Amino acid sequence: PTLASRQLPRRVRELLEGVLEFCSTELDQGLVGALNEFEQQLFKFAEQARSNMVQTRWLEAQRLVKRTRHDLVPRFLVALEAELAGIRDPQQTRAQIVAKPRLSLEMSLVGETEMDEASVLIEVSSRTELRNSLPLYLLGQRFGVLAGRPAMDAEALPIGPQALCRMVRSAADCLDLSEEHRLIFFRTFDRQVMPMYGHL
Repeated sequence: PTLASRQLPRRVRELLEGVLEFCSTELDQGLVGALNEFEQQLFKFAEQARSNMVQTRWLEAQRLVKRTRHDLVPRFLVALEAELAGIRDPQQTRAQIVAKPRLSLEMSLVGETEMDEASVLIEVSSRTELRNSLPLYLLGQRFGVLAGRPAMDAEALPIGPQALCRMVRSAADCLDLSEEHRLIFFRTFDRQVMPMYGHL
């Protein structure tokens, strides 16, 4: 969903468009910085590799990032607009739109790497929520007014830390990385983007 496609009151739409524009500019810079640092890390790991096979894996990951990185920011921003556009949807529906499971359709146990990925992102969002608890509380009240319901908690905020982590997890699919490399990217995202959250 996009903001234009939703039947929102004019004032609410204008405010959400302003939030989207501001956040897009800030987060675009942070994500580009994260991708740059991630590429440098991959090259550094390749230089330090003890075998040709391991070095090839790191260099292949770096090549993948160079080739696919231009898709990441647009995908992230599409997910951000979807979160904002769904502000008046039931909370469960909103979370499902952006956080699609990355598992196959057949029934299977959740893999260890899948849990690692979720654990890393939960840790990232929890740390950011702790650092910014008062601003998140106040933001939740303001977004509650826009949504036409009581104050939102950090989990429901369309631009909250949990939402940003869902967005980056979904957007990172375009990089086509192995789980090991995805985890390194999420840690880089944590260092490069999440410290900006207080200002945002």
